[in-house]
Amino acid sequence: MSPYDLIIHSGTIITSGGVFPGTIAVRDGRIAGILAANERPEAAQQIDASGLHILPGLIDTHVHLRDPGRPEREDFTTGTSAAAAGGVTTILEMPISEPPVNSGANLSQRAALVQQRALVDFGLYGAAGAENIDQIAAQAEAGAVAFKTFLHAPPPGRAHEFFGLCCTDDGVLPQIMMAVKATGLRHCFHCENDAMLEAGIARMHAAGRIDGLAHAETRPPVVEDVAVAQILALATAIGGPVQIVHLSAPLSAQLIHEARARGLDVTAETCPQYLFLDISALETHGPYAKCNPALRTPEDVMSIWVALHNGTIDVIGSDHSPYVAAEKERGWANIFDTPAGVPGLETTLPLLLTAVYQGRLDLPTLVRLTSERAGQIFRLPGKGRIAAGYDADLTLVDLQDTWIFDHTHCLTKARECMKLWDGRSMHGRVVTTLVRGTTIFHNGAIVAQPGYGRFVRPGPIADSR
Repeated sequence: MSPYDLIIHSGTIITSGGVFPGTIAVRDGRIAGILAANERPEAAQQIDASGLHILPGLIDTHVHLRDPGRPEREDFTTGTSAAAAGGVTTILEMPISEPPVNSGANLSQRAALVQQRALVDFGLYGAAGAENIDQIAAQAEAGAVAFKTFLHAPPPGRAHEFFGLCCTDDGVLPQIMMAVKATGLRHCFHCENDAMLEAGIARMHAAGRIDGLAHAETRPPVVEDVAVAQILALATAIGGPVQIVHLSAPLSAQLIHEARARGLDVTAETCPQYLFLDISALETHGPYAKCNPALRTPEDVMSIWVALHNGTIDVIGSDHSPYVAAEKERGWANIFDTPAGVPGLETTLPLLLTAVYQGRLDLPTLVRLTSERAGQIFRLPGKGRIAAGYDADLTLVDLQDTWIFDHTHCLTKARECMKLWDGRSMHGRVVTTLVRGTTIFHNGAIVAQPGYGRFVRPGPIADSR
């Protein structure tokens, strides 16, 4: 019998600590050892990674799949296929659905449903809102990886998808935060001040503004800054780990940096759209560039890159938000009639690899932002590193492959909503994605069956800062 199930040889390994040649040996779905580059032990299977770089599989910390309830937008199989095509081996899925994940029973039911259809591993956020404080502990017991709270009201017509996810009452918010603190899990916040949003929308309507830029003008950076300041103040008083999701505003980044220096356990996530797009995309691509928070000025984008490089930003999540194209098309006539969100599972890694090629990012930092820190922050056992004892979640990429993005080649159901990236030159392509030592995606095709993905629960409490 071979001592290993798989060896991957002749490739270049990337970790947060460096880039080096080596051989990866896999047994029972886990990395059994990192061997010298010239070692070729016996194995049942071998992968020749000549010319390729090997990253820890991406952990996407911010994914919306819409299933159950809206499978026409995305379902668990198409969504996790898109993840694998993008080099993502674990997704952390947000609680917006029909019904939403707002109770222990709903979380367990959703986990069972995803298990049948997923191609990659997955964790589930629980919902922490004004209506379901009494269900927060039960969601943690059912395996929630973290909790999510929106600080604005549900979008019009979507209250049923957001029940238990929102809090606009400053008097109730501390109670929610204390309930989440008691679970020991990280509490993640969509930070936009509701009253300021509503006032901004009213101003645009009064002015007859329904164009793409009007969306950004309803939610300028200060709308985010005020909400971030509130969460940091409450977290300082209450305690418990918190995270600011899809960070896009420079002052918010500064506030987080200062709070962390004071010892607050706060982490920050940003998304590719806030690194690679700016407000001009709303003029060019209209509803397809509508996202919340809104796209920012080029100067703001540069500030987010600074926050990425100075360590303020811990993780990059896609905020994959799939919709049917017809839903987006409504926004050409009135930007406020279309939902906000950009699909991103298949573009995150190519965009970041292109940034590496351009000298804007280095490979070890990319690994830290897309894998290692996410595994630490969300306490994901065996996830996020290429090291002995960790799951053999691996992404093999060709850094020399230059190609032009074409949305028609994507695996997500929301491929028509990815037109805003069409024609963009990418440098670096995902060749193979392995989850726990099994090849899921190879050379443009899914090569595994739905149901292989596994529900990931958080491990023991540790310092995740």
